[in-house]
Amino acid sequence: MNNGYDIIIVGAGSFGMSAGYFTAKSGLRVLLIDAHNPPHEQGSHHGGTRIYRSAYTMGPAYAQLALRAGELWSELAEEAREWGSSHYCGSGMAKADAEIFRKTGVVSIGDTNSRFLQSKQDSCMEFGIPYERLKPKELMDRWPGFCIPEHTEGLYEPQAGVLFSENIIRVYRILAERCGADFRTNERVESIVSGSAQQMVRTSAGTYYADRVLVCGGAFSAALLPELKHLVRPVRKAIGWFEAPACLYGSGVFPAFIVNKGGTEEYYGFPDLDGRGVKVGRHDGGETVLPGAELPPFGTHPEDEEDLQSFINLYLPKVGSLSKGGTCLYENAPGEHFLIGELPERPGIWFAGGGSGHGFKFSSSIGEALSQLLAVGRSHCDLSSFAFQRSL
Repeated sequence: MNNGYDIIIVGAGSFGMSAGYFTAKSGLRVLLIDAHNPPHEQGSHHGGTRIYRSAYTMGPAYAQLALRAGELWSELAEEAREWGSSHYCGSGMAKADAEIFRKTGVVSIGDTNSRFLQSKQDSCMEFGIPYERLKPKELMDRWPGFCIPEHTEGLYEPQAGVLFSENIIRVYRILAERCGADFRTNERVESIVSGSAQQMVRTSAGTYYADRVLVCGGAFSAALLPELKHLVRPVRKAIGWFEAPACLYGSGVFPAFIVNKGGTEEYYGFPDLDGRGVKVGRHDGGETVLPGAELPPFGTHPEDEEDLQSFINLYLPKVGSLSKGGTCLYENAPGEHFLIGELPERPGIWFAGGGSGHGFKFSSSIGEALSQLLAVGRSHCDLSSFAFQRSL
């Protein structure tokens, strides 16, 4: 067994799997190690779907990264389509398992004069992102499933939509393997040892060496890199699927949405994409958990359902009862800003994370940029805004 690589990637979730694909595509010898068998339900990429949009409230670096991500999602979708039915069958995949993106549009709803809406509009104007600004009556005339308070407005991005997160992990994995990447799954990393020339990764099954190690451990990253203990916080989040009439809430007639109720209180949701109903989650709040600890199931806390039902009663009154609940993990970082770069005190050890519940949409462009940085020391997308020095 060859245990020497150019790059070892620890954690093959959203950032890690994308970086693994692009790194292998560049011709480097890459090994991806994951404690489970991705796609799986032990991290932050499960639950089926994530919102993709380009207008951003957190600065131009995010909008630029989102726009490049959109280009890469289109490329990935085209490559998946080109494989054809015979390839899917040959790899044990159905065509539905390879859907990458569905353009549903995304509407952001908030107080009329809020920074939440104005900063999105500024982002659209700066980067030429198509948008519409809609008043309550216009929102409800277009989408009768909404009930919109008078003091709010919406900003609609017609080119935005829904990413199929588990499909993306699955397709990236197949692509990475085709490009020569090695995988060690169901193999837990026990330590990462820095060296002057090579880095060493010890797992439950072996020891591996590489010039550089990229840690993409998500909510479990602090268990791998103690330096992150005060920077990455695992947070349990509750999500729910609610029965809903397809004529009002189906993906062809209803958009994905983000609703800011004031301050930091924020909800998000998806139309009924597959007959399971409308999916709703709360972005803020959540319960801090220990890395690696078993997550309490949905319904453990009364607010799991109460928060979501309260939001639905106000904004989506024609949605029915809860049909399924679930939980997932955020890896929250200070200010919800990403953390990407080489660790200041450990040359050769890199980290990409701090997705904070909004990172998946960027994973294609982050993976591409990381592969370029690791291969040649520079990237087309500037990641300097996410450097550790800002947070340490």
